Order: sequence, then structure tokens, then C-alpha cells
Amino acid sequence: MGFFYLGLLLGWIIVLLVIARGITWLIDVQHKKMVTMIIVMFGLPLPLADEIIGAMQFSELCKYQVIYKSPNMQNMKGSRLIFIDHKEIPIHGKALPMTRGMEDYVSESDHSLMLSFAIFRAGQGYLARTFPLNEGGTPLIFSGDCQPEEYRMLFTDYKIVN
Repeated sequence: MGFFYLGLLLGWIIVLLVIARGITWLIDVQHKKMVTMIIVMFGLPLPLADEIIGAMQFSELCKYQVIYKSPNMQNMKGSRLIFIDHKEIPIHGKALPMTRGMEDYVSESDHSLMLSFAIFRAGQGYLARTFPLNEGGTPLIFSGDCQPEEYRMLFTDYKIVN
């Protein structure tokens, strides 16, 4: 897979050099190298531009993630929680396809809500969708899942029942 990435990178650099050569054909002799370097420098990240913009948008979503924790949650460690999953809703107006899903955890004994939070997921950018670069549907340059800190400890502190 690494050779495939390297081949795509080299192919893109060749395309940029051909474009730069076509543009510099119209310019003075003394500025050709500088213009070529500027074109390559600005053109190199373009295949991942949607993922770069999507990463910034995704980090803003994750920053304002809302979590509900029951005040009784510490007292109920080791108890059984029922997992309730909700349908994922697409988030429109973003550079990458993104969804928001809610997860609720309810106490099995008294059916009270113990933990509720939103999980954000980001999909692949245009480059990864066009070429089979990344299986699993996640972006190439950042993790496509955003979960709260409590999610990691949930499965060690409680017994989760579906």
C-alpha cells in the first residue's frame, strides 16, 4: 500500500510540474524557477484540501460535544447498563460527509438515564473515495470518530447489555 501512496504522490508532482511548465512558458526566463516552485508548493496539498478543511470543521464539532452524566453514576459502578443506539443523522454543509449519532446508556435496574452523548463521525475525502486508499471509510489525515473521554472507561466500569 505504501508504494501505491508513493505512486500517487509522484504522479501528482509530475502533473504539477507539467502545469507549471505550461504556465511558465509565457513568463520571462529569470522568473521561471520561482513561479514553478510556487505552483508546486501551493498545488501539493490540493488533493487533500477537502480533508484539511474537514479536519478543522470536525475539531470544532468535537469541541462543543454535549455529554449528560447522571449524578448517581459513580455509585453504580459495576452495574449493568442497557445500550440504546439512535439513528445517525447527516450533517450538511461540511467539506466531508459527517454524521451525528446519539448513544444512551440506561440503568438495567431502574431504567434511569445514566449517560448520554453524541458521537460524530467523518467520512472520506474525494481522493480516498476515488482511489481505494483507506478501507473503513475514515479520512486519511485524521481520526474520523469523536467520542467523549467517558466512553473509554464505560466498558471497564460497567457491564454493557444490548
